[in-house]
Amino acid sequence: MVFDPKLILMDEPLGALDKQPREHMQIEIKQIQKRLGITMVYVTHDQSEALTMSDRIAIFHEGRIQQISDPVTLYEAPENRFVANFIGDNNMLTCSVLEVEPAGYLLKMPDGSLLRAAGKGAGVGDAVTVSMRPERPDRSGETQTPGENLIKGTVRSGLFHGMKVGNVCCKRTNFFVLLTCINAIIWDI
Repeated sequence: MVFDPKLILMDEPLGALDKQPREHMQIEIKQIQKRLGITMVYVTHDQSEALTMSDRIAIFHEGRIQQISDPVTLYEAPENRFVANFIGDNNMLTCSVLEVEPAGYLLKMPDGSLLRAAGKGAGVGDAVTVSMRPERPDRSGETQTPGENLIKGTVRSGLFHGMKVGNVCCKRTNFFVLLTCINAIIWDI
């Protein structure tokens, strides 16, 4: 950097690039930023790019900041429904609070299944919405005993996403799941 700036503003710098060159440039820009120790304000509408490029992310909605945090916290613990929907795919489950616990809640899903989830601010009997990322569910065999944190579903279709397969339909609703290991059973539909 010729002028030794203290701050660099980058407004959609990779927006015109195709996927592979964009991903390579993300790595290059991040390495240059770390090597030079320059603060960069990076504006993008690409959520994946924001997660990759940032140490801290601010999510705005209708001119108001919804959440500021590091990428992992933003993805794993969104503060509200807007942030959960904005950053990555997710499944929204409406549940009712059965118990308030130190780490969150014991919840009841509409089908009667129990779910433990982190959260704050709700009381017993309140309706809450739980956000579950599609890569989080585990495929279990039918021998598993039903209980907490078990959502029963049937694979109705498989969509090939390279190293992942997705799309599971549960009892009442479509529930998008990404399975990270490709299993021949998925394709026996």
